[in-house]
Amino acid sequence: MTLPAITAAIFLHPTMLFWASAAAVPIVIHLLSRRKHREVYWAAMQYLLAAVRKNSRRIQVEQWILLALRTAAIALAVLAVAQPGCDHSGLGPGGNDRTHKMLVVDSSFSMGYKPTDKSRFDRAKELAARIVDESNQGDGFTLLVLANPPRVVVGTPAFERRDFLEEIENLKLWHGGANLPATLAQAEEVLTRAARENPRLVRHEIYFLTDLGRNTWSAEGEGAAAAEFRQRTARLAREAQLLVLDLGQADSENTAVVDLQTTDPLTTVGHELTIEGTLRNFGHASRERQLVELFIDGHKTGQDYVDLPPGGQASVTFPYRFDAPGDHGIELRLASDLLPLDNHRWLAASTKDQLRVLCVTGNPDGRFHGSTDYLAVALAPNRKAPERSLVQPQVVPESALLEVELSNYDCVFLANVGQFTGSEAQAMASYLKHGGGIVCFLGDQVQADSYNRRLSGRSSDGSKVLPATIANLGPQGSYHFDPLNYQHPLLNVFRDQEQAGLITTPIARYFKLEVPPDSAAHVAMAFDNGDPAIVEEPIGRGRSILLATSADTSWSAMPLWPSFPPLVHELLSLAIRGKTAEQNIVVGQLLGDSFRGQAGQGSLSLRLPSGDAAQARVAADGEYTSWSFADTGQSGMYVAHLPPPYTRDELFAVNVDTSESDLARLDPAELRDSVWNGVDFVLRTDWQDLNAPSVDTVVRRQWLHIYLLTAVVALLLIESVLAMYFGRRAA
Repeated sequence: MTLPAITAAIFLHPTMLFWASAAAVPIVIHLLSRRKHREVYWAAMQYLLAAVRKNSRRIQVEQWILLALRTAAIALAVLAVAQPGCDHSGLGPGGNDRTHKMLVVDSSFSMGYKPTDKSRFDRAKELAARIVDESNQGDGFTLLVLANPPRVVVGTPAFERRDFLEEIENLKLWHGGANLPATLAQAEEVLTRAARENPRLVRHEIYFLTDLGRNTWSAEGEGAAAAEFRQRTARLAREAQLLVLDLGQADSENTAVVDLQTTDPLTTVGHELTIEGTLRNFGHASRERQLVELFIDGHKTGQDYVDLPPGGQASVTFPYRFDAPGDHGIELRLASDLLPLDNHRWLAASTKDQLRVLCVTGNPDGRFHGSTDYLAVALAPNRKAPERSLVQPQVVPESALLEVELSNYDCVFLANVGQFTGSEAQAMASYLKHGGGIVCFLGDQVQADSYNRRLSGRSSDGSKVLPATIANLGPQGSYHFDPLNYQHPLLNVFRDQEQAGLITTPIARYFKLEVPPDSAAHVAMAFDNGDPAIVEEPIGRGRSILLATSADTSWSAMPLWPSFPPLVHELLSLAIRGKTAEQNIVVGQLLGDSFRGQAGQGSLSLRLPSGDAAQARVAADGEYTSWSFADTGQSGMYVAHLPPPYTRDELFAVNVDTSESDLARLDPAELRDSVWNGVDFVLRTDWQDLNAPSVDTVVRRQWLHIYLLTAVVALLLIESVLAMYFGRRAA
């Protein structure tokens, strides 16, 4: 229920009203100046009296006008000293002090939910503008965006309302999530600076305009992070009034495309691949026969219908063949709902005629027992028709490593290479840095000290090529692989496929691998005694994979086992996935790539999902040119136009993080009892009607003394002008 606005008059110094009696002073002076006189008839004065009687009415009116002006000037001056004010309802707490009002607008993409003709984000902007409009003269305003990362739009209190309202109007919905702890840290910095630089702003208020999404408001962290969150919130509450304007709705329904991928990352021309999408219902109502459409390069190529149970998910698959090399954009669309942003998902797929793989062998003996011979067959089984193979392997001896251009290959396999020079290590480190993939098998010729000195990052130039260091050689024995419950993506293909022979592969010897502490490396597979067998790590834009045993039959029967070809292909897929991952990111991540050589004009242009153009930051990086673009706040396809001599387009897919698709709200009681326990704040839910304040609406106070003093000055000027004018007429 809402009540009509109430306006009330108040006085800051009511005792000054006693001086209103001074308004009678001009009247008293006027009465006292009327002296009594005795009538004396004089013939010459009869003519003068006749003239006076003729103008007496006009003179009397003029005197009353001047008297009224003087009396009103005194009365208004007394009222101004008493400082009258006017209280009426509004959105924020009132007060007679100048106030710094910090507006924190939630821009996470759940604010794009549109239950009416306007989204939550549109409502938040309207409420922010209303707070500014209803504030006192002299209040200052700052503006922050609750996002991930948060953004300070206006960091110094602004007093020009027109410009500040324009900043509010220009706010755009962020297609990502929100980071509340980081936003509070930014708010504390802005608050501290405002208090130091604007001491006349003696009050501070922080308004959070948000849907209270659980993903944002319950993520205060753990341990030290949680303690810092609570301490910072308490400090803010001591320095400022906290107000939360809740724009969320209970039981909001939403469906989303939560995943899109190709089941085979080795995308080549003419080979059929499967495009798979995952859909999820985040609501409580069943959604039946939901239309799902597939678009390739903007053209619709397929559709399907799915049933989504409450809180459940479903998958769709589409077969497809690319008939031309280059980058292709894949989009999956789900039937639209009240939150359309997550009903789309994009995928950038780079398609080639063939994948080129360089195989570097450490013991080329011309027979089919070399370290890379089994690898070459596993990569391209059809040796009679290599043009029909997905992969084109090229075998070279380790002495030729610096003679080939590594950037021409999608992946490099190293097999039983004895040692590396500093130049070779730098070449491979640069290759990884710019998106290449390296798979390294060990063997009996490997000199562990050389590997650790040149490839582990210990060298003077810091070249890192391998994800682990090589320790001593394990004793001769009989070992088998432990897939570690198939948790790593490398082994997904072997899940529930025990007959493939992976876990029965006999291993006789291997090097023990040591993963550095605090490393980003992962053990993908181990031996049955617990020692790492396969370790992988993203390095630069690429990925490096190290296997503890050999690629030939000198240390194991692995090359002869049926699991070897699929394992080699999975190693290749994982190694080149770094490049694919660079083309498919989530909102807020850095977009970028590198190419060999120097850009012709030193610049690179992008086309954004909105159709607008933008410029990427370009920098020379040795023999490469690297570019980056940070403003990835919109989801969709980004197109990078490479300059001459490349003159081609590269596609990049930027998707939303669908954890924000869950529209579950934080209960206000939980906000008070858990997240902000012991913190003094005001929770407001009366945003639905912008024109009618609710019963719990507090008042806004407006002081009128400035206007009264202006009126006093105006009256005195008018009185002076009229007195001069009347005097001249009387003369």
